[in-house]
Amino acid sequence: MNNKQIYKNVIIMGKPGSGKSTLLMNLIDFFKNKQLKIGGILTPEIRQDNIRKGFSIIDIFNNIKGTLSSVFIKSGPRVGKYRINLFDLNKIGVNAINFAIDNCDIIIIDEIGKMEIFFSKDFQKAVINALNSEKIVLASMGISIKHEFIDQIKSRNDINIFQITKENRNQILDFLKNSLASLIKK
Repeated sequence: MNNKQIYKNVIIMGKPGSGKSTLLMNLIDFFKNKQLKIGGILTPEIRQDNIRKGFSIIDIFNNIKGTLSSVFIKSGPRVGKYRINLFDLNKIGVNAINFAIDNCDIIIIDEIGKMEIFFSKDFQKAVINALNSEKIVLASMGISIKHEFIDQIKSRNDINIFQITKENRNQILDFLKNSLASLIKK
């Protein structure tokens, strides 16, 4: 990994619970300590009685919060047991990514997943605009998603894809801290 070419676009792939979001949170903290502006989205779990009931969507820079999906939403597209809140996905998620393209040093997209890409062309467009921008993009993606948009991202020649496991996540974190910090200095 040490002699791997680093690009400004980084995708962290892994199974649920492998540490994708935790790795991104650690990178956010690392770069905030370097006085860099971080924008984009986080999609943490919504839990009730220790059971996952959905996902929030958070604009990192502006701290605007909404609901991405929930078992309690009665209408809208369904992914598994969750219904998607397209309004918050587009109003908060897409706007947060677009804001970060224009105003931040690093763009976080947690995550490029079924809930986001299956139902929102605006989300897909924002992701492509972020990847095409001059900004560093750090994104997470599930390992088993089958979709032409995912194939399009994976086939880019300006992207690093890291497959994270519980065993290698600290090594990937250290590598990204060092390599992205040197990329920023350039």
